[in-house]
Amino acid sequence: MNCKVCTIGIEPERLNILPNTVFCAQCAQKYSKVKPYKGINVYSHKTGGELQVMSHDLYENTKHYYIPNGSHSALKNFSRNVSV
Repeated sequence: MNCKVCTIGIEPERLNILPNTVFCAQCAQKYSKVKPYKGINVYSHKTGGELQVMSHDLYENTKHYYIPNGSHSALKNFSRNVSV
């Protein structure tokens, strides 16, 4: 089966998961109206962090609470005085 937009064949793995899809993975990302989930590494202790997954809207509403700590991590800080 070919993609409705680019006419390239849809990936077999994608068809196994979404048998009724008419878009390849690239076109689906490009033209999707669904916002992707966001994730942030949160470290509450020295030894290990956890990945906090949230909707795009929740991330946008709460991102001011996360302080960058390195290139791919953040510290959750609710004691910081931040105006919303």
